[in-house]
Amino acid sequence: MLPLVLVSIYELIKLILDFAVKSNMTAAPFWIGIIVYFLFQVIFFKPMRTYVFGHELTHAVAGLLSGAQIKKIKVSKNGGSVTLTKDSVFISLAPYFVPFYSLIIIIIYLSLGWFTDTRPFYPYFLFLSGFALAFHFALTFYALTIGQEDLKTYGVFFSFIFICFINCIIISLILILIFPQYINISGYFHDVGADAFFTYKYIFAKISHLIKS
Repeated sequence: MLPLVLVSIYELIKLILDFAVKSNMTAAPFWIGIIVYFLFQVIFFKPMRTYVFGHELTHAVAGLLSGAQIKKIKVSKNGGSVTLTKDSVFISLAPYFVPFYSLIIIIIYLSLGWFTDTRPFYPYFLFLSGFALAFHFALTFYALTIGQEDLKTYGVFFSFIFICFINCIIISLILILIFPQYINISGYFHDVGADAFFTYKYIFAKISHLIKS
């Protein structure tokens, strides 16, 4: 699975760079939102209680979607927990690849589009989307560096690989929701598939050659 993750990251970087060039100043509020969040975290503090709240809610929602029942939710600045009637890879790892607040912002903005003209609010939507994505990835990275019990259930190495791969998919999907005019999502998945195919073909060819020799 590691080669697939590596090519997914590589193609995602290409996708983002291509998007940055094509969008010109249109996406400026999005990039400003990302920068503002990082400045906020560096100058002021890490909003951990807000992060933990979204983290535990994501566990809970993932559990409900998987047919589990919620028994208890606990949230504090130093951590939180959710007690569910069942567990799975999706439930345990969902908070690390589902940007909870970003999805809320996108859902609200797209829903409002059914009732009113949201074009005047598009720059604000871009700013909040960038801010929320930076918030999610900065604090998720921080949480992973200090160690998480969620990762130990299915193995730390597998969990990291799985989180990286799904994050690539989620980021590409979120970008197309925010910037449908600039993101070629089908091209991204096609390139990931092609790169992965040739990578695995190369690896198997090398293994086969080593075995025969």
